[in-house]
Amino acid sequence: MTDLKQNLKRFLNFNRTERNGIIILLAVLLLVIAFNIFLPFFFPREPADFALIEKEIDEFLEMQQKAKNSKIKVSKKEEGFNQDYHDVSDLSPFPFDPNGLSAEDWKALGLAGHQIRVIKNYEAKGGKFRKKEDLEKIYSISAEEYAVLEPYIQIKGTKEDDDFQEYLSGIEPFPFDPNKMTRQDWESMGLRETLINTLINYTDKGGRFYSNDDFKNIYGLKPEELALLEPFIIQEPDTIKQKIKSAEIQSIFIDLNNADTLDLQQLKGIGPSFARRIVKYRDMLGGFAKKEQLIEVYGMDSTRLAGIVNNIFVDNNSVKKININTATVKDLIRHPYIEFYLAKSIISHREKIGSYSSLEEILDAKLIYRELYEKISPYLAIDDQTNNR
Repeated sequence: MTDLKQNLKRFLNFNRTERNGIIILLAVLLLVIAFNIFLPFFFPREPADFALIEKEIDEFLEMQQKAKNSKIKVSKKEEGFNQDYHDVSDLSPFPFDPNGLSAEDWKALGLAGHQIRVIKNYEAKGGKFRKKEDLEKIYSISAEEYAVLEPYIQIKGTKEDDDFQEYLSGIEPFPFDPNKMTRQDWESMGLRETLINTLINYTDKGGRFYSNDDFKNIYGLKPEELALLEPFIIQEPDTIKQKIKSAEIQSIFIDLNNADTLDLQQLKGIGPSFARRIVKYRDMLGGFAKKEQLIEVYGMDSTRLAGIVNNIFVDNNSVKKININTATVKDLIRHPYIEFYLAKSIISHREKIGSYSSLEEILDAKLIYRELYEKISPYLAIDDQTNNR
């Protein structure tokens, strides 16, 4: 016990310097404690503004949402969408008449560039919005967008409408066979020049009217004109027509890659709208590589194709090709057979090997298999001896 006391005494025994140091340290600690106690009296804290904090949180969340929307738009474009990404929330509707509305006003409504181009193209081809629902039929306008715009549509009567009604009142139809009408005959009825040109062009290129339905399908013929003319159509008996039609069909042999819409209408079961659909799809492809590709045209079925397959052929020299050694992703995805990731794969492999020395080398690229290669290869080339798309 004595030893313990002596050891403790030695441990707590400080010299004068050590004691002075302890005193100074204690004084400093006391000053720090006193400073913290009395500081609020000299510098009072401002109360927390929770409304400001909530506002900052809302602004942060809004920025996050904008960033997310921006990312979605970029993602859509990177995935190969050729059209501008658009959302219903982009619309800012106001009362408007869609007929003759300027591109700037459509843009002010909130429509995207590709939508405005479709509308202007519709107008350029003579299209007119006669009732609100006509805007809904524009394929680039979604049902959701139309629902937002519909209450603001205000279609007014125009001088063009008055002129058309006056034109209709001046038509004087008489019994006629459309296959035997001359330009002077059509003019004597009082028909407009553009319609007469279409009718004459159709018959001059070998087109024939075998039924009233054939006459209805004439491009540009308006319902009001048809209603006036149809009761006066006189045609040959069905038996004679069928013999004529059968003989003509047997002699038809059409190149799908160079035929125009009037040429195509000579084929069995192909009317004006179907002919335009075939030409449009041919232009998207860059030409047909084989006639069986007609089955890919919207509305075509195996029965209809079987009925015309012996009357058609394709000139492969007319097929437009894409040089895969110089093409960009944008160049490739213009073709309906090539989607974004496939285009990226072709170009990534090209960058890896330097350039393609043979077309079959794309089989080594990711995502490409033999069946797909056989489908797209007629539209690809490895040199500059190509038709630019």
